[in-house]
Order: sequence, then structure tokens, then C-alpha cells
Amino acid sequence: MPTIFPGRRANVTGVGADASQSPAPRSCHARDLAALIGLLAVLEGQLMVDGAVPERLAGRIRGRFERAGLLAPGGDAGDLRRAINGLNHRLRYALGEYPEPPR
Repeated sequence: MPTIFPGRRANVTGVGADASQSPAPRSCHARDLAALIGLLAVLEGQLMVDGAVPERLAGRIRGRFERAGLLAPGGDAGDLRRAINGLNHRLRYALGEYPEPPR
């Protein structure tokens, strides 16, 4: 597992807009997916409350989603919430909560 040191960026492959639509080459623990699902749900809820998420943080999250190809550039707060919600449901599918992939 790569170590992340303060002030240094992790070397992560497949995170850019050219990331494949195919499944990831490695699986992860169910508890990791459950934690990410919960984190995304909290973030989505906080984004629904005006001012609850600082604009700088929301902008960084938006940029990450844009670079990953999960959000079109220039999206608004509603678009970001929908992108987070979509990712959340795809992770729930990966965890086995749904029999079919979400649309």
C-alpha cells in the first residue's frame, strides 16, 4: 500500500478523466466501501445546506469529480450533489446492496 506523506501527493493511477469505465483491477474491503458510502452521504447532505460546506472545499471536490470524469466542467451545486449521489449508489452496488448497477 502506498504511503502518503504530508505535503506529497500520492501516486494514484486511473484517477484522471481518461480513467476506464471497466471495473477496478483490485477489490477492497466491504468496511471501506461502507465508510465511503457514509462519508459521501454526509457530504451530500451538507451540500444541501447552504453554506455548510466552505466554497473552497466544495470547489476542490468539484474539481476532483471533473478530473475523474464524474462531473461536467462548470457544473453547479446541484450537479455536484447528483454526481456524489451517483457515486454513492455505484459504491452501494459494488457492496452488493443492489442486484443491478444503478443508472
